[in-house]
Parts: sequence; C-alpha cells; structure tokens
Amino acid sequence: MRFSQTVLLICVARAQAVSVSTIQSGQPIRYSSLSFPANNSSVPIYATNGTFTIKGSKSTPGVIVLDYEANVEGFPTFQVLSAIGDTSGLEITYSESKEVLDNYYMSDGPLGLAAAMDTYRVNQYNISGPLVHTNRLIQGGFRYQKFNLSTAGELVLEKVGVKPSIPTTPLDRLPGHFESSDEVLNRIWTVGARTVQLNDIPANSVPPFWQVSLEGALVESQAPQVLSAGGIAAALTQYQLAFEVKPIAKGFAFTVLADTLNSGIYIFCNIANGSISAHFGSTEDSPQIAFATLPQTIATGVWHKVQVMANMTNIAVAIQEVPVFQFSQTSSFFGSFGFGAPLGHSAVFRNLSATNLSGELIYSASLTDDTFISDFLVGTNPRDTTVDGSKRDRIAYAGDLDIALVSSLASTNSISYVQGTLDLIGSYQLTPGFFAPTAKIQQEPLSTPINVNQTGLIGYSFNLLTAVAGFYKRTGDDKLPKEWAPRAMRMLDWANSQVLPENGLLNISNAAFGGDWNYYDAPQSGVVSKFNMVYAYALQECITLLADGGIDTEPYLSRLEALRIAIDKNLWSNELNAYYVSDTIRDGFGQDSNALAILAGVNKNNHTSSMILKSLKQLSTPVGYFAFSQAVTASGFAKYISPYASAYHLRAAFQSKDSESALNLLKSLWAPMTDPKGPYYTGCFWETLNATGMPAFGRTTSLCHGWAAGPTGELSGHVLGVSAVKPGYKEWKIAPMTLGLDWARGKLPVPGGEIFVAWNATGNVIKRLEVESPSGSLGTVIVPLSDGNGSTRGIFDVNGQKVDGNGTFHVAGGKTFILTYII
Repeated sequence: MRFSQTVLLICVARAQAVSVSTIQSGQPIRYSSLSFPANNSSVPIYATNGTFTIKGSKSTPGVIVLDYEANVEGFPTFQVLSAIGDTSGLEITYSESKEVLDNYYMSDGPLGLAAAMDTYRVNQYNISGPLVHTNRLIQGGFRYQKFNLSTAGELVLEKVGVKPSIPTTPLDRLPGHFESSDEVLNRIWTVGARTVQLNDIPANSVPPFWQVSLEGALVESQAPQVLSAGGIAAALTQYQLAFEVKPIAKGFAFTVLADTLNSGIYIFCNIANGSISAHFGSTEDSPQIAFATLPQTIATGVWHKVQVMANMTNIAVAIQEVPVFQFSQTSSFFGSFGFGAPLGHSAVFRNLSATNLSGELIYSASLTDDTFISDFLVGTNPRDTTVDGSKRDRIAYAGDLDIALVSSLASTNSISYVQGTLDLIGSYQLTPGFFAPTAKIQQEPLSTPINVNQTGLIGYSFNLLTAVAGFYKRTGDDKLPKEWAPRAMRMLDWANSQVLPENGLLNISNAAFGGDWNYYDAPQSGVVSKFNMVYAYALQECITLLADGGIDTEPYLSRLEALRIAIDKNLWSNELNAYYVSDTIRDGFGQDSNALAILAGVNKNNHTSSMILKSLKQLSTPVGYFAFSQAVTASGFAKYISPYASAYHLRAAFQSKDSESALNLLKSLWAPMTDPKGPYYTGCFWETLNATGMPAFGRTTSLCHGWAAGPTGELSGHVLGVSAVKPGYKEWKIAPMTLGLDWARGKLPVPGGEIFVAWNATGNVIKRLEVESPSGSLGTVIVPLSDGNGSTRGIFDVNGQKVDGNGTFHVAGGKTFILTYII
C-alpha cells in the first residue's frame, strides 16, 4: 500500500481542508482526506478537516461519499452543527470498496459471525438537532463512508471520522522497518505491516454487544449470538426455549439450530408489518424458508412470552401460548440458540430457559445482570489478540496466526497480541490432543482441556504448533516451553497414533477433520499430502521447544525422519514432478503442500527444491499463483489464488535461494494489491483472489486479512537476512538475498533491542554491509561472494581491518560491524 516513499504510508496521509458543500440533486461528491493520529488511538481520524452540508428532498436523497484513502476501523463519530427540516432519514454506510458501496444497500455486510463489531454496515439515525455522536459499536475495516439523507431536510456536519479501536503507530515509526531500492517491495512490506496492525485487537477495546440492565438484555440491529457455554449447545438437536421479549422498535429475532458462527434457522418477528419468517443464515438478509402472518395482538412496547420447539427438521413458535408459526426444514439439524434484532429493530429479552423435550433443564438465565454475558460471548475481549480479518471474521484462527505472527514480529512487534492469541487458542486443546481451529476473542482462556473427540481443519492444529515454535524462536520467552511442550507432545503423539503401519503416513480417517484454509472446497480424508507435510513441519519446528521443555526429543526426531522418507517415497509423482494431493487425487498437486515439503525437508534424493519450485510455476498467472493445479480444480476445487498458500510458497522460494520465484510471487500477487489506484485498494492485503486478480468472494471478501501479510516477515528475514539461530536471537545469523537490488536497509525488533542491517550491492554481490545488534548477543554474517564467476573467497575490510575470507564472519553484539568487499 502506500503512497510515496517506502514508509510514508497511510498513517501520515495528506489532510486537505474541505469547504462547505451542498448536495441537492443526489449527485454524490467524493471527499478524499485522511488525518492520522500519531500513536494515540483515542484521537479521531477525520475524513475531512472542514464542514459539509447534505441536503435531501422528497424525491432525491442527498448523498456524500467520504474516502479515507485506506482502511481504518473503530468507532464512527460526527458532529451535527445544524439540522433544518426533516432530518430523520439519515443513513451512514461503510465499505472496504467503492464498487460494493455503490451497488449494495447492505454494502459488504451484514456480518453476523461474532460480536466483535457492529453486525450491519448501515447505521440509521433520526437527527433532530445539533449533537455530537459516537457509535457504541465498532465498525471493522472500511475505506469508504456514505452519508445518505433521504428526507426533505438539511444537515451541516463536521468532525466526521472514526475513533480508532486498534493501535495507530505510524508505519514509519514501527519497531521494525524495511526499505530498499525497489519501491514496490517497500510498499509490499508496509502494506503487510498495516494489515497485521489492523488485525491486532487491544484488550477490553470491544464493547459489550448487548446492553444489560435490570429490565433485561437490550439488542439493537444485531445478529443473534448463540449460547456457547460448555461447548455442548452447538451439538443440540432437540430442545424447547421459553423467554420473554419486549419489542422496542419494529420487532425482534432469534436463532435456533445454529452453529458457532451464528448461522442456523433465523426467525424474524416483524411486528411492523405483521409477519413472521424463517431464514437459513444469521440475519434477515439470509434465504427465506418459511413465512406466516402474526396475530394483530402482538405489539411493540409490551412484554410477550415466547415458546419455541426445535426438533431437528420441525420447528414451532408460540407467543402468549398461541401457536403462530410451524414449519419443517432441511437446512440445519443441530445447533445452539440466541437472540437478535434485524436492521432498525430492537427488543429487550429476559427470563430465558432451555430444556430438552422431556423438560430437563439445559440452560437458564434471567438476562438481567451480566453474569450470563460470557455464556453467549457478547462481552468485551479480556486480552490482546490477533484476529483473521479487520472486517471479517474478527475471530482468532490458528492457521492464520502461523503466517501473521512472523510479519507482526518483524514490523509492529505485537508480542502481547500474539501471546494472547496463543493463550486463547492453546486452551482449546481437546482430549485426544488436537485443537479447535478457532476461538472467539470475548473470553478468557479455558482452564481445562475440552472433553471432545472431534475437530475441524486438522491442519490448523499443526499450524498452531509451528506458530508457537516460531514465536519461541523469535522471543526466547522461557515460559513457552514449560507451557507448550506438554501440549505439543500430546498433539504430536495423537498424530503418531494415526500413522498407517503399512506406509508410515498420517491418515485422516474422519472426513470431518479434513477441512483446511480453503473451507469452500470439499474436506479431504485418507492419506493427504498437505496434512502429512504440516505434520512433518510441526515435528521439525517443535524440536527445540520440546527439548527446552524437558521432553526427550529422540522419538520425535525418529518420527520426523521416518515421516520424511515415507512422504517422499509414497506421495511423489514422477509425472507431476511434485507431491500429489491425496490418494484420491493423484493427477494434481497443491501449492502449499509442495512448498511445505521444501520447508519441512521432506524432498529427498533427486526430488530437489528447484524441481518442485519449477513445477509450481505451472500455477503461475499474471495476477498470482493458483492454489491447485488444473487437474485438481477440474475435480471440483475452486480456481482461486490464495495469499495464504502463497506465503508458504514465498517462504520456500526464499529458503531455496530462488530469487526468480520469490520476485515473481511478490510482483504478480502482492504488488497489485499495494497500488493506490487499484479499484479495491485498502492499504491492506486481501483474503483470496479469483482468476482475474479480483476479490474472490465478491462483497464478502475480507480486504484486510492477516494471513495475506506473509511478505513483510519474509522480506525482513531474507532480504535483510536476519534469522534467529537460538531462541530470542541470543545467537543470530544475517545472510541477505539481494534479489537484484542496489541496496536495502532496515531493522528487526529482538529481545534486548533491535538488529539493524544496511547493505549495498552490485550485480548481486554485496559491496558494503553494516550491522548493529544488541550487546550480549552473538552473530554470524554471511555475504554472497559471486555474481556467477565461481569465486569462493574474497578480500574484505572489516571494521578497518583487511581480511581474506570466505564471506562468513563471526560478530559480537553491541558493536557496529561494517564490512566492505574489496575484491
């Protein structure tokens, strides 16, 4: 992302004074201005520095669109200086993209997956006079803000902006830094840094979703959030609900048979138009599956007793003991329950009880104090956490963290956010040893393992282990081995128990386990290359963590070597020159599984890294690399480009010293997302792309997704060349790859300070290199000696002393190391 020099970024964007303007005939006017506070999240980011007037009429609304030039998030705020006429019809809409804002009333919402932000991207206001307003709930990542006055009146507004709910350190003042002679690479690094910054959620920054008083729980324009207490509710198939509700405005809603992301049978009681309807999803926008008329006796402003029976396919609703709705459905057969209110609706709920069909109590709460808040995950977030996306899902994901934390520690150095996320997801270890792949952030870590024998996205359990191993390598926190070695051992021992004796490969016998980051594709079971690769990678990366946690690593080293041999022997295809997808898809290969083969040291004998990377070039397009080969997509897999899968590909290319592949990935996939002139530019990296390089899922695509930020960490780790040899950089190595650059410089935050690197190169040979490192550390500097002429030694000036060497130098921290290549 970014504008001018490598680190000018969105944090210091231009602020332009905006004069008073009036909209009368509905012609939209675009204001473009962003004023960013310097590391003070309590200071608003204003979209304009002046006032503006918006005027609507009976026939034509007044419309103004504000452009923040890049994504922001937080609590929208504005001041009304004057209101003339009928100003009751003001709507403010938010979006990451202009195209979506222009074409969809609901913009890129509603977003009902969690209670970490406002459900709706449209907010409605009845303005009657001057006021200062700040939204109660957070709007997740947005670039555009549209004001629409649909009534015959006039508003004069100023101080329109957002109070950030996330860290706001300008990107040129972050603990980490990178710049080079290639402005595109500079933009890529800083866009990645901004992406991870927007996905760091400070503790206690998320407001309680419901407003609880002695009267009950007030729910306003919010998707239902379902009961999560104990984890058992999500598996319920038959139950009865009883609760009381007082509709305040228009009506209310509730959900039954809903999953943990609140999608189920959504029942909408629209008192305003006298109807009741059922939908499959999490809001009234979801597909309708049944409809009926409500009795006229059901009104707003009074309490009603509601009874609901959910028996898998059959659902019945009674109000005041009068049956009002009964239907059969085949969309959802099990799940939890919760309360909500459609856009513009509000209601107060109290005295909830849930029983099985025999009348035995499942759950009860008065809803008149905050003791139940954690049961529905509608409270604040008690810890710093890193989520998957600024707009969607705003949930902690184990797999996403494996990529995001490397870039975070190279730029924002958000140690407390990574630690908080590891604590939370790590507490979701299930009895056999694997983990739940996600966790909502409005909860403390669990105190005991969950007694459940099934999970989903099994690869994410292995990703979590590589994430914590990477975190330990970079921080050296000596508490991590004590806490995580036993967890890692249980997970790895479970995996070992699933290895087939006849071929030594991990076998996924339950297809429910076999989803992955590509959740839209069919889950995979049996012997799957990806799951074997992530198992091998987790074993490899966890050895130091296990050893420092007091675990005998010999069995794990033996398993790792045996697994590497088994994978290479059984899953390699000579026809593909790559590892095939699975026992059921032998004629195609995956991008991330083959990249992980390189990273985990799986490829043996004649199956070289260069051979694999050459095969992966078959996936290349002008806008990135497909995640799967043509044979795999022909079998039904989506033809998408994944920045997540590509992050492992990029890491493997760097590890293999394949500059061509690394640059092709960076320039084809990530560079276009950093172009401020791009139609979907947000100053952040996107979740997934389609074959044309556009957001893959249309308006619901997250355009600020942490798993896409991989290049930031890889550029610091490979172009600056800084890596940890021992945990916490007590020993470190600097071995830059020049990528054909003339120069690069930057710094990496490490325990005890930072490591600064600056180098100049000619023809891929580093001519001068400078290093500063913390006192007490030890390092090794390795510089390339040749641009292809076969030289193995050279003459150097090292801190004023002439040295004849092979390009490898040992360095004591605390002193500046300056090397000049003489010949």
